[in-house]
Amino acid sequence: MAISYRSGILMRTSLGRRTSVCVVAGQALPKPYKTVAPVGDRILVKVDKEEAKSVGGVLLPTLSTEKPTAGKIVSVGDVSLVKGGDHVLYSKFSSIDLELDGQEHVLLKEDDVIGVLPESQRISQLQPLGDRVMIKGAKAEDKSAGGVLLSIQSADKPNFGTVVSVGSGKKKEDSEEWIKPTVKVGETVMYSKYSGTEFEEDDQGYIILREGDLLSVLS
Repeated sequence: MAISYRSGILMRTSLGRRTSVCVVAGQALPKPYKTVAPVGDRILVKVDKEEAKSVGGVLLPTLSTEKPTAGKIVSVGDVSLVKGGDHVLYSKFSSIDLELDGQEHVLLKEDDVIGVLPESQRISQLQPLGDRVMIKGAKAEDKSAGGVLLSIQSADKPNFGTVVSVGSGKKKEDSEEWIKPTVKVGETVMYSKYSGTEFEEDDQGYIILREGDLLSVLS
């Protein structure tokens, strides 16, 4: 099984072409310090190692491997949606890279966690966090209205799909009350293009985005 994931905003140019991302090594802690205790709503995550082989067992060139945005939570601050030991996907572009005992870690806010992966590690079974929803993308049409076969590059990317899971919601500001997403599993929705984070698993596309990026429910 092969899983790939990318940011729908930062990994594409205005022309829809994928761009490269420069990866900077994490900063090592000064020698007197050996542990990191997150403060407030932050968590410390040990980053997963990059996969060196494709699903067929073929060694991939270094430049073709995408930096993982997944890892295991090793310590938490004052959080309510995740716990130590959870295997999570997170937004790489808002985290702080750290090197602890020669291993790459990241320090980030709980709100930047996209979702919690199950033991099966399957994206299709991921539980989105907070006010996020996960959508199973519709397949792109491979023919134009006149019946002409479209190339992959020219095929319009659909921006609608079926909701497969929803987060538990988020707290109101200065309140203990929770606001739950209003969309339901099984509904077909439209969403803003190039929003959220896209995934691909077993040739099926998924996208996880905040409910605020949804445009409408189709029926």
